[in-house]
Amino acid sequence: MSLSRTDYVFEPFKVTEVKYRGSDWPRPRSGHRIACDDANIYCFGGYNPSLPLSNLQRDNSTWSPARPLFKELWSFSIASRKWKQHKVVENMPEELASNAMCMNGRFLMIFGGTGAPFGNRCSNDVIVWRTCPGDARLQVLDVTGIRPPGLYGQAILCHDGFFYTIGGTNGFAYNCDIYRLDLRTMIWEQVFVGSGQEGEPIGRYRHEVVRVDNKLYIIGGGTGEWAFELMELPMYDLETKTWNILTPKADDTIKDSPAPLPRKCHSAVQIDTPNGVQVFVAGGSDGQAIFEDIWRLNLPDLQWHLMQKTVLPNPLYFHSSTVTSYGCMYVFGGIEPKEDASSRNNILYKVWLCIPKLSEISWEAMLNFHPNLDQVGRRTLLNIGIPIHFVNRLHPEPS
Repeated sequence: MSLSRTDYVFEPFKVTEVKYRGSDWPRPRSGHRIACDDANIYCFGGYNPSLPLSNLQRDNSTWSPARPLFKELWSFSIASRKWKQHKVVENMPEELASNAMCMNGRFLMIFGGTGAPFGNRCSNDVIVWRTCPGDARLQVLDVTGIRPPGLYGQAILCHDGFFYTIGGTNGFAYNCDIYRLDLRTMIWEQVFVGSGQEGEPIGRYRHEVVRVDNKLYIIGGGTGEWAFELMELPMYDLETKTWNILTPKADDTIKDSPAPLPRKCHSAVQIDTPNGVQVFVAGGSDGQAIFEDIWRLNLPDLQWHLMQKTVLPNPLYFHSSTVTSYGCMYVFGGIEPKEDASSRNNILYKVWLCIPKLSEISWEAMLNFHPNLDQVGRRTLLNIGIPIHFVNRLHPEPS
């Protein structure tokens, strides 16, 4: 029996392209960042030096051939599949490539980044936006203490009232230093600053960081010349204030390439499972080859597993990924090789990294059968029995 166009099939672990609705979406880019809550994906900044220009785009104030960085903040409604560009009315920075970005509750947090030419100007401002449907008034936090230097390509996270930044580069020197900002007092402090001692990780940028309890795991990264091993994971213990270099196990179920190759400019997300935290690494580059593979790392036993049926449609690097609390990963933008050249894209991919609750599958099926549900009013949706947390994804409660 063949499926009709309107039939719905839940396909976990399969990478699919998200088809946009509406008439406006971000242009192709790399060096941007995305983050998400359970209703929206947020995209900030990015770079594209070779954008084909229509007359309309030539008049666009958010990008120019002379300064090919995107002064843009977008949100993508996961339920309606529509992009919205937010007019940034305050504090849009000039450093818009290789920032770091994360969510902290309802706040989008942006840190670091560089302008063009890369490395000449780097930021150490912490910029926050309380997510809302309208204009974006970005706030630069007023901080004191020992601020980290201006860098790009670092990794950030929020944990236990602190905002952490790890590593990065100014275009010349690379580090794996750790600083944290107390979000209650707005005071920066040094957690770790490298001194060249044995056992310290090598400085890097465009790495990823995952956290379990009070332990920070550094996934890959590199310098201008090198990409670092994924078979050596630097781990910093926030309690003991010590580094350990961990050696995960290769995937012994495959004969060829049983271990992930070294890489930088990849992406990584983590999800909680009944068996502990799992990390998913997608794409990246070792400086020459570009990868389309996706690897899973089970952190409790440090076991790598190649997701043989979960593969990016094209090799990809300088992209960005994020994951919802219910286990759906999204990958946006980046550079993919095209014959002898490289091309940036503005494609959004999704992949379920787990089997979610039946209610999530049912909600996705309903959106498939009724793609215009966003045009139905909030009260009507509630009256026909749609749970309020799903209605809020289409029509957020007034804040």
